[in-house]
Amino acid sequence: MSVSPEDCEIMVQIATSPLLISTLFIADFCCLVAVPLLVYWTYRIWKMKLMHFNTRLLLCFHVLWILVHVIGRSVLITTDLIMYLTPFTSGCQLLHTRAGCFYLRLPFNIAVVISNCSAIFVSIERLIATFRTKNYECGYKGIGFLLVFLQLLVGICLIYVMYSQTKINDNPVYYCQTTSTLNYMWTIYPYCAMLAMQLLAVLIFELAKGKNKRNSLSGADLSSRYQNEENLWTIKALKVYVYTNTSFTATYLIVVSIIISQNHKFAIPTYYALVDASSLQYIYALVLPIVFWYYRKNVHNQIRWAVNQNLRMDSDRLFHALRNQWNFHNLPSQNTVPKPWVMAYLKYKRKLKK
Repeated sequence: MSVSPEDCEIMVQIATSPLLISTLFIADFCCLVAVPLLVYWTYRIWKMKLMHFNTRLLLCFHVLWILVHVIGRSVLITTDLIMYLTPFTSGCQLLHTRAGCFYLRLPFNIAVVISNCSAIFVSIERLIATFRTKNYECGYKGIGFLLVFLQLLVGICLIYVMYSQTKINDNPVYYCQTTSTLNYMWTIYPYCAMLAMQLLAVLIFELAKGKNKRNSLSGADLSSRYQNEENLWTIKALKVYVYTNTSFTATYLIVVSIIISQNHKFAIPTYYALVDASSLQYIYALVLPIVFWYYRKNVHNQIRWAVNQNLRMDSDRLFHALRNQWNFHNLPSQNTVPKPWVMAYLKYKRKLKK
């Protein structure tokens, strides 16, 4: 690796930049806080038995990739902070190689791309559930695994585009970043594709929502009717996740495009700090569990209030009966809920829609 005295001096400026070090500390703190939140939320999603297996599978897959991203990012940031804050005699000691940066960043860049591809496949799963309401609850697990495979395939294609212009060699680099000022459009293109998929997911959710509303009073048994209602509740909660994901992706695209196009106006340490700060996935990792938890809790509170007020009974009994009917769908009718429960509950739902 051949370096010049100028390279070493620039590296000293980067390692001693208060703005860059502060940005790294904030990002590392957010990543460390996000890890237990994401682990807990993955467990909570998987335990939501009133949510279909395929929905839980896709959501857990999304959260797990975010977890991989924040762990990988925290490792890289912590490594940089240790290097910068440990006494050094020359900036040349701190220089990275292009190959080293590639392998350090590859895992969490793969994670961020695959996680950002989730929205479209979650919306497709809900659309399939909408058009297969009568028997979707009893099976169709293969669809979930197929959608996970397709998500991986799309993510790998976008990663290939992102790194298609990357040269892996031992040339020195000041700071490990995927986005280059020379070929930055090869990073922008995949993010534009992800944003387009997220916007399409919003449209698919609206289509599924309209279809479920039209079918909300149809069905021969409680489980069929509940499937329509659960689709609406799930779509309502998942739309918040999609809107959040889309907002963060759009913000990143706008901000990073402005920063890179105006890079000549910034000092090198400031430029790296701004680009690093614009990648808000670690903030998204903190916001998503809180937002999704709040809206999911709000939906369950509506159900409990409806049951307690309109049916004069413990809401846990209704949830238990629903689980029984889903688990023993082909058994005799003693596990089903009496017809008056259905009518009272649907009466309440009609009141909400007025």
